[in-house]
Amino acid sequence: MFDKLFAKIAKLPIYVSIIGLALFLVLLYVIQLKAVTPFVEKMSQSDLFIEKDEEPEELGKITNDRGINAFAQCKSVMVSEKHVPDTAEFIDKDYEAWALGGRTYLIRSHVNITSPEKGTEDRKYACKIKYNGGEPTDAKSWDMLGVDFNDANE
Repeated sequence: MFDKLFAKIAKLPIYVSIIGLALFLVLLYVIQLKAVTPFVEKMSQSDLFIEKDEEPEELGKITNDRGINAFAQCKSVMVSEKHVPDTAEFIDKDYEAWALGGRTYLIRSHVNITSPEKGTEDRKYACKIKYNGGEPTDAKSWDMLGVDFNDANE
C-alpha cells in the first residue's frame, strides 16, 4: 500500500513537491504560533512548577531561632561525621547565618582545633544545612548539605 503511494509521489512534478513543502512549513509555523507557544506560556505562568513555602522566611543574613538551631546542628554534625575532632572548640559567639530560601541555611564561623603537631589552629568553615520540618532542636529535622573549610594558609 505504501509502496504504491510512494511511487505516485515520486512521479509528481517537482513544483508540486515544492508547493507541498511550503504548505507543510506554513502548517508547522501556524501550529507553533497558535498551539505550542500559548501552551508553553500558560504553563510557565501557572503555579505548577513553583514550590510553595509553608511559612514566609526572611532571606539574607539572619539572627533568629532558626539560625541558632542551624548553627547548633552544624556543630553536632561536624563532630559526629568527624569533620573535626571531639576536642574541637566551637566559637559560639562569632558566627553568621544566612537564609538561602527553601529552608536552607548557610552558617559561617570558625573552630579551634588542637593537635600535638600544630598546637591550636583556628579553622574557618562554612556549613550548608537544610531544615526538613519538625522539632528544630531535633537532629532528624535537619540534613547536612556540605561543610567546607578554608585553607590554613588563608
